[in-house]
Amino acid sequence: MGRCQLTMLTRADAEAVHGASVRILETTGALVRSAEARSLLAAAGAKVVETDTRVFFPEGLVADALKSAPRSFVLGARDPKRDLRIPADGLPYVCTDGFPAKIWDHAAQLPRPSTRADLERWATLADAVDAVDFLWPSVTPTDLPARAQFVGGLRTSYEHTSKHVQYQAIRGDEALAEIEMARAVAGGDEENRKRPHFSSVHCIVAPLQYDAGPTDGVIAFARAGIPVVHMTMVTPGITGPTTLAGSLALANAEVLAATAISQAAARGSPVFYCFVCAPLDMKSGGFYSGSPEYGLLSVAGAEMARHYGLPSMMGGMGNTAKAPGMQLGYEKALTTAVVALAGCDLLTGLGGLNDSLFVGMEQLLIDAEIWEHIERTAAGVDVSDAEIALDVIEAVGPRGQFLNQPHTLANFRRLFMSRLSDRSSYEAWAAAGRKDMYEAAHAEVERILAAHRPAPVSADVRRRLEAIDAGVLAAAA
Repeated sequence: MGRCQLTMLTRADAEAVHGASVRILETTGALVRSAEARSLLAAAGAKVVETDTRVFFPEGLVADALKSAPRSFVLGARDPKRDLRIPADGLPYVCTDGFPAKIWDHAAQLPRPSTRADLERWATLADAVDAVDFLWPSVTPTDLPARAQFVGGLRTSYEHTSKHVQYQAIRGDEALAEIEMARAVAGGDEENRKRPHFSSVHCIVAPLQYDAGPTDGVIAFARAGIPVVHMTMVTPGITGPTTLAGSLALANAEVLAATAISQAAARGSPVFYCFVCAPLDMKSGGFYSGSPEYGLLSVAGAEMARHYGLPSMMGGMGNTAKAPGMQLGYEKALTTAVVALAGCDLLTGLGGLNDSLFVGMEQLLIDAEIWEHIERTAAGVDVSDAEIALDVIEAVGPRGQFLNQPHTLANFRRLFMSRLSDRSSYEAWAAAGRKDMYEAAHAEVERILAAHRPAPVSADVRRRLEAIDAGVLAAAA
């Protein structure tokens, strides 16, 4: 099978990056603001300076953490048919973008603060779209108190999709509430450890900082068997060196230290190695995820994860566009294609706009089509005897045509077919009102939301989720 693949780092390159990262962790260290994490790391052999919360990670500690992190596990879903087995077999599993506090409003044609009702619609739409393998609850329910938004968002997500849900926690008590929800949905602690119905994204504060609340959450998740995505967001030019190699070494060091924290909390706890690194735009001062450097660092991250044998999640669908349109399409396609061809297990970004500051439902469907296009390209060309089809070519012969052949009828659906792009003639397109892809996507969003009903949680599980949610809301009041 001639599968399309992309490689960038040689083995010597990867070893050079690893050596630089180890030196960073041994000599520069990192700020670890969780007292429990510092205690665990000290017990594992790290040097801890309590006066400024700095931790120095010896090479042996890092090597031991890499050795103990599991290579394979399952991301469970309410519908077992939608379980995701890690590592991915071939192309990565893809998810919606997250976790902005705004959503694109179709009627107003501008972003506005998102609500719990928006999250219900978003999760329902993502549940219906086949290209979405798992859900990031991509809109924050800003109508809830700030300290209740993540737990409330997780409950809403569970109730509106039967796919795996990946969320986050920024406090230890928040993580414990989310773990309780995951156990309720999975049917208990043991079942949730076998097929965790929830995983958590944790962003490291670049450069080399691990805040207390999120790190306490990492510890809780590790002990509960909840997979943790350790996401570095080093930004070349401001939180990392402008040179990509320097930012790569720094970002790699951040993920290695985070992996060490998880393994110090619970050996064998599942983790993902994750890069979402885009440079500073020197004109605007903004995060530039539509840049080629974003794609290059995602490719490098995927290759470093593979060098270690760790499961990986990489940033995709990078863009800096402020509204649906040409810039959005080309930036998303290019930044996603390279990392898909490089290979990782999970890939983010469907539906996001403006460096993930907001999301759009129409854009989710457009991005699903972009992904399906990339997916078909990456699958390559099978040159087996059956696929070459010499017998069919011989039967048609010179000056013939293949349209009326049984072979064509049997195989034409394997050719990529767009649902939203217009492939008609110019005359037919003009006669139909010159509709663009966005308009087609909006009509499809409305059709799906009117027709699709996600599989409901049981009455008992719903009551337990409501009780946990209510408890967090009461504490936040």
